[in-house]
Amino acid sequence: ELEGLGRAVARARAAGLGVTLATVRVQKPGEEGYDARLARLAPDAVLVRHWGALMAFREGAAAGAGGARPALHGDFSLNVTNSITAAHLLALGLDTVTAAHDLDAAQLEALLAAAPAERFTIALHHHIATFHTEHCVYSHLLSNGRDFRSCGRPCEQHEVALTDHVGLTHPVVVDVGCRNTVFNAQAQSAASLVPELVRRGVGRLRLELVRETGAEAARLYRAYRDLAAGATTAAEVVRAARVHEQFGVTRSLRVIA
Repeated sequence: ELEGLGRAVARARAAGLGVTLATVRVQKPGEEGYDARLARLAPDAVLVRHWGALMAFREGAAAGAGGARPALHGDFSLNVTNSITAAHLLALGLDTVTAAHDLDAAQLEALLAAAPAERFTIALHHHIATFHTEHCVYSHLLSNGRDFRSCGRPCEQHEVALTDHVGLTHPVVVDVGCRNTVFNAQAQSAASLVPELVRRGVGRLRLELVRETGAEAARLYRAYRDLAAGATTAAEVVRAARVHEQFGVTRSLRVIA
């Protein structure tokens, strides 16, 4: 939540770290104050997840302390699936864009061949966000309240997950505005693409974590760092990370004559 975010930013600043903040996933009319609250924390960069935030920061409506505009990194939700969309978003003021999860490996390669690879981010390791909802699972399961005014905020003391029919446990993470995001239980990895991404000069390679411990996060970071440096193989990374190897959410259907 936003209050805890402010404390986290203060801790990061005290440690001498740079700060990038993510906007909400979905912002409805009347919720523009979310962008303004992020701006008041004066981040070095913002992960832009929706078009409204792009326009707010681009036009200075959400300028940070001293009026300085943070670097703007477009997330996968802006749906960059082709070079035309990438060029449009970069022209609107994004410093980088993230390739959409709708692409498969071959489509990603074609996109990077037709667009400035150095201004792309590729999510190498992540739990797919299965769905995002205004229905709060925490309030429904752990209280008799209807919203944050009457639920007692069980999300601040508990963690909830959903178990599916095959026994996989999918984390449910609270977002701003009492919204929940359900993440896939198993992370997926694009480790096999890393040598080609490095060769093409892709500017940013990202790992997205959900409930990994500090030790798990450090292990993953070291594995992918070594892979990008050519010091290990993709197979070793996949085995060590215990992930499903696939880029994107699906494999394209192909018509064979």
